[in-house]
Amino acid sequence: MENKVNPNLKSNKMKEEELKVGNTDNSSDNSLNDIISTIKDKQEEFTQMLSDYTSSNKKTLIDVIETDDSVIIKADLPRLKKEDVEIAISEDTVDICAEFKEEKINENMEYLQRERSYGKIRRSVKLPSKVLIKEAEGTFKDSVLTIKLPKLLKKTLKLKID
Repeated sequence: MENKVNPNLKSNKMKEEELKVGNTDNSSDNSLNDIISTIKDKQEEFTQMLSDYTSSNKKTLIDVIETDDSVIIKADLPRLKKEDVEIAISEDTVDICAEFKEEKINENMEYLQRERSYGKIRRSVKLPSKVLIKEAEGTFKDSVLTIKLPKLLKKTLKLKID
């Protein structure tokens, strides 16, 4: 007679091995879950820091105003002096560059909240019409830069037809 082993019957030794493996898998699962949880926490922390940085580092606020004969640009540049600002003008674009310097604090001080941004900024403004570069005027008063750009007026000639 052939000796057949019932595959559903397991020896005590095999059951103990499975329990050990099962426990290992359980602790592995727990460790893996802990790692994943830590990564998710760090990712959320990083996302919040990035969001805080980008929202606090907003663009310089500007207004562009057009009149019949000129284009006026006003830019808010708090904490800056006129020496800290560079302006480049072409016929159809104005570039405003500046640097907000980081404020140093004493060693025994620490920030509880920090919203003011620092670093270099650059705003490029596309003008609605061509301007006379050499006749541009600029003022800087109360942290507001004002640039007045006379328009290049199109000269038209009325042609008299004979």
